[in-house]
Amino acid sequence: MRLFKYYIAIIFVAALTACDVEYYDSPNQAAVVPTPGILNRVQKQLMVDTRDEWFSGRQALLWVQYWGQVNYTEEDRYQYRETVNEASWFDFYLHAEDLKAIIDFNTNEATMGDMAAYGPNENQIAASRIMLAYIFSKAVDVWGDMPYYSYGSDDPDFQALDLVENNQTYPAYASQSKIYEDILKELDEAEAQITGDFVMEGDNFFDGDAAQWKKFANSLRLRIANRIKGVNPTLANQHIADASTNVMTSNDDNAGVTFTADNNANTAPMYAAFYIDNRLDFAPAHTFVELLKGERGPFGADPRIDAMVADNAEGQKVGIPAGASRDVVGEFEWESLPGDGILDPKYKELYMEYAEVCFLLSENNAWDQTWYERGVEASMQKWGVAQADIDAYLATLPAATMETVLTQKYIALYMQPYEAWAEYRRTGYPNTLVMPGGSYDVVVPRGDGTTTTWSYDFDPLEDLTDLPDRVRYPLLEQNLNGDNRAAAANAIGGDEMDTELWWQ
Repeated sequence: MRLFKYYIAIIFVAALTACDVEYYDSPNQAAVVPTPGILNRVQKQLMVDTRDEWFSGRQALLWVQYWGQVNYTEEDRYQYRETVNEASWFDFYLHAEDLKAIIDFNTNEATMGDMAAYGPNENQIAASRIMLAYIFSKAVDVWGDMPYYSYGSDDPDFQALDLVENNQTYPAYASQSKIYEDILKELDEAEAQITGDFVMEGDNFFDGDAAQWKKFANSLRLRIANRIKGVNPTLANQHIADASTNVMTSNDDNAGVTFTADNNANTAPMYAAFYIDNRLDFAPAHTFVELLKGERGPFGADPRIDAMVADNAEGQKVGIPAGASRDVVGEFEWESLPGDGILDPKYKELYMEYAEVCFLLSENNAWDQTWYERGVEASMQKWGVAQADIDAYLATLPAATMETVLTQKYIALYMQPYEAWAEYRRTGYPNTLVMPGGSYDVVVPRGDGTTTTWSYDFDPLEDLTDLPDRVRYPLLEQNLNGDNRAAAANAIGGDEMDTELWWQ
């Protein structure tokens, strides 16, 4: 359905440009949409579209083994649904188009005066640039080279969002190196562009607080610069040093959308999947549950487990086997559901959080122990763990190393699977996952105190021996933009799931 809406939107705009009828003069519709409504919608709907049971639940949540499916395991084994791939590609661009509309309304002399009633024009532009940077950073991490839009650059390779404005029907695919460099520039410039105390109305993140928007921009810049430091260390280190001076300093700075329980339209995406759509298709993966229980990896029992993983019918926390066929997994009957902290209609979906910033600062300060411990503490506080339990866990925490910091980062990124997937591809951590083709045992604790051990094989449906490196370009691109898609596939080394991204 979302895909059809995309084409309808294009056809509708094309029709408007082909005739002289003044459709925009309808007395029943606003000629200019107020920008607070656009920002509010994008912030909320982007989380619905990217953290739902489809793009998240049937792709990255499975691949990083936070969850597994209890019925249809094909996606666990890397055979994703092309309809989800196509819809997600277009969702990213539709949200980017909306953010560009905010920029246009605040730069057009005919509308910018009216828009200033909602916040300074320059601040609204800056917020849109920051959100665009987030959107394109997520998209390029999934597909690689792609059509890209930049507010502050006139690079001729940046042709996305020009379908109507510049009659750019077949946008070129920009290279990843150019995209990442421009995203860092956009975040740097947008942060500096914000003036005063208030950004704009309609802000789901910070109620317009300018200081927090600046911290968000710098924290995103720190994340993205850290991603590319292995391939462009000079540029990355420059941004890391500069951005680190003003990043998130507590969970109060977390950027995210808190959903509501007042109606079905505004409940959190996974609550909607489980309790409105009645799709009880998912369970926490056994590798993740064992990591939280202290049975896998370098840590002891984790007090976040109660919020993340529910008890099963026998009062035990048990994860679903990873990567087995649907017939084999269908016979497993002891899996836990996600915890109440996840399946809450008022769950807060995060764009970025303070705990991640702490782990980034630990990494970029030679695996610093203090920042490592702050990251663990911040994550546990976010998940509602009592301070006494946090202190007890920290007292037994092994020293900061690449393995321990990045594994704790993986735990903290639970329910943010695309960031966890990117970090795995960058670093190889966590090393607690089951690999395609591997064999493993699942020990099932029973309510009577006994255990049952089951043996499984990870049986991939793609010819992969590790997690996917990327997702293939949507098949529709072959018809809609075939020449540019083919050129991009050739430039990155092939349109395959094991084609590594530039920063790998």
